[in-house]
Amino acid sequence: MMGKAWRAIAGLAAALIAGGALAQDGDAIFVPDSLELAATGYTFTEGPAWDGSRLIFSDIPGDTVYVYSPGEGAPQVLYSPSANANGHTFDREGRLLNAEHGSGEISRWTQEGGRKTIVAAYQGKRLNSPNDVVVRSDGLILFTDPPYGLGQRASEVGFSGVFAFDETTGKIVLIDDALSRPNGLALSPDEKVLYVGDTATQTLWAYDLAADGTASGKRLVVDVTDESKPGRVDGVRVDTEGRVYFTCPGGICVADPVRGEVIERLATPKRATNLAWGGADLSELYITALTDVYRVKTLAKGIGSSSR
Repeated sequence: MMGKAWRAIAGLAAALIAGGALAQDGDAIFVPDSLELAATGYTFTEGPAWDGSRLIFSDIPGDTVYVYSPGEGAPQVLYSPSANANGHTFDREGRLLNAEHGSGEISRWTQEGGRKTIVAAYQGKRLNSPNDVVVRSDGLILFTDPPYGLGQRASEVGFSGVFAFDETTGKIVLIDDALSRPNGLALSPDEKVLYVGDTATQTLWAYDLAADGTASGKRLVVDVTDESKPGRVDGVRVDTEGRVYFTCPGGICVADPVRGEVIERLATPKRATNLAWGGADLSELYITALTDVYRVKTLAKGIGSSSR
């Protein structure tokens, strides 16, 4: 018994030393010693999204969206001003969608046409400051709307919301108005479950998502409250196995939504704000963290691109 216990402790220590990852049940996800700095020198990085060959990300206070091409030097400006864009994703045609703090809108940006507003209000009331956005394979746009970018402007909707928007019909559905600070969100591999992180309460939630964008069955996946470490629940992603990756105190957490527990962690040098799958086979995880962007190799694979 003592021999087995010592081996277990030694294995745990080795996992923590090798790249800051903590694996359980022998299912290691992060490749040891593979975390590396991809870009630095920004004010507050957010919104990573992979377009198939490049990483898009925001510097929110810098009011600029950048594009990073691996192996081609420093990131380049994609467009500026950006209305203090935060989260990004891509629609079914590969066009960039943006959650904008400054405008309080979801917009689409293309190189040819520039910026176009997609949705700006709910029941005639201006949105707060959309934070993150994803797109279902049928085109349904899902986004969170906390008050972080309001500044001196009063909230017209009066709550922090999670919404679904059908661009074809113009119909907007309120999924939840009870989360304190809804932030990152992601869809399960079969797109039947929506995951949303609540920054204020350090929790990850799940909803059963219907075809029309309505949701039911709200349930807590995991609570990762830990005031001893820097970082909050923010960006959320999912891999092909259905595991949920999200920023958390100390870095990145990976949760098994069936078991309702964190199964692995990755420590980051700076407070992580968001994350996105990237690389040729979507096995690399890009992480925005304050002034920096990091990349880590994994033994998992992301779903599609950042549109999922």
